[in-house]
Amino acid sequence: MSLADPHCHTTASDGMVGPAELVAAAAERELTLIAVCDHDTMASAAEVQARGEEAGLAVVCGQEVTTRWPAQTHVVGWFLERPVQSGMRLEDTVEAIHAQGGLAVIPHPFMPTYFASCQPGMLARLIEKHPVDGIELLHSSPTSAARQQRLAGFYNANRERLGAAIGASDSHFGRYDLGQVLTEFQGTSAEDFRAAVLGRRTTPRRGRPASVPRGVALRQQWRGLVVLPVRRIRGRL
Repeated sequence: MSLADPHCHTTASDGMVGPAELVAAAAERELTLIAVCDHDTMASAAEVQARGEEAGLAVVCGQEVTTRWPAQTHVVGWFLERPVQSGMRLEDTVEAIHAQGGLAVIPHPFMPTYFASCQPGMLARLIEKHPVDGIELLHSSPTSAARQQRLAGFYNANRERLGAAIGASDSHFGRYDLGQVLTEFQGTSAEDFRAAVLGRRTTPRRGRPASVPRGVALRQQWRGLVVLPVRRIRGRL
């Protein structure tokens, strides 16, 4: 079985590492595949993929798309050829990902926040008409044991419309946090990963714990909570 970390960020959005550092961290962690999923941009995707090819690392080009206000729920698209427009309805975002042959994945669901994270009622309404291809059952975002239990129950009751079980770090810090949550799959290529997701033959698992220096973490919070929203408002993503 191979190991993937299919939710990573770079300095193209609110990550703290460039493409070279991200690929180097993946090689250091002995990962087979990563997916670059910057917020509302694919500006780094091609470079990460090219550097990954040089390093023998499979790279999926993706994006973490912000849906419309006020919830601004996030949806991850994998295997994208071009960026997906942000600010659309949740349903329209999933459709836009599928329209270009991509896979739609729900990241960090059921977090104790209204912003960014798909909540149970919202997700139930979505999958009634718009099934997704996967959902992060294990992730690194803040949650609670009760919410994790509810998520597991929701997934067991709706497997057919929620797709593959995914584990991902939502890495923003390269070597400091990459690989803390992983997805096992059979094969070594991006197409092998795609087939495993579509065939629901993936297994989320815990990896190494993150160890992010406090100063780096604080700078990332500034990028994520201040710099990125300003860039989005000014149309610079």
